[in-house]
Amino acid sequence: MNTAVAGEQPGQDAAAVPALATSAPRPVHYSTGRLTRAQADTVDKWRARLRLDRPLPGQRPVGHAARMLGFSDRPRASCSDAIAAAVEALLARPPAPLDLARYAYAAMRAQQDAAQDGEPGIATPQYPPVSWYLTGDSARAVEDLRRAAYGAVLDVHADTRRAAYQEHPGGTREAAVARSVFIAGELARQRLPFIRQIPRGAAGRMAIDRWAGRPADEVAAAAVAYASQAHEHPQRARSDMRKLLT
Repeated sequence: MNTAVAGEQPGQDAAAVPALATSAPRPVHYSTGRLTRAQADTVDKWRARLRLDRPLPGQRPVGHAARMLGFSDRPRASCSDAIAAAVEALLARPPAPLDLARYAYAAMRAQQDAAQDGEPGIATPQYPPVSWYLTGDSARAVEDLRRAAYGAVLDVHADTRRAAYQEHPGGTREAAVARSVFIAGELARQRLPFIRQIPRGAAGRMAIDRWAGRPADEVAAAAVAYASQAHEHPQRARSDMRKLLT
């Protein structure tokens, strides 16, 4: 099955594309982009639970006979499903467009600062990306949110330039310098220092952050619920995935 690529770069979970139910739209592939240490640690915990051969709360363990036939208590979902479930929850309570933009720009700024200083900080995205897949409606919702965020940034920058000319009119060099200082200060205060497209992985990283405090069992159960609805043949987490934090 061909997928529409919507991520910055493929992640470790991209080797196998899940087969969606025949009536569902084609899945859209996303990548988080690089993760912070806290995000990588969260994803590692989710992966570890999905690989664990233990029934989820409320489920009965498989019997000995079933195990002889190859069944196990590993959740029927992958890490991709866990991230997709987190993104679905994010879309149910979406951030304000400017909040998403500020979130995305903060990560960009952290990477710029790390490149300049030669040493990454605790908030610098530096760990390998991971992938997830969304069905059509959810993917469209993510793209709508990205467009709204970018549009809101354009509006703030345009409003700031107009305000600068109102505060410091004129064609002199002094007026131009004053406008530049005004614009830089106001955009810094707004935490919108530049105009950039919102990365496609920003929603995934924000969703991971929102679910960081959830018990791994809850995340695994949500992943199973998502997989059962989205995929014709849900896949379990790959046992050969290495930890993101090494």
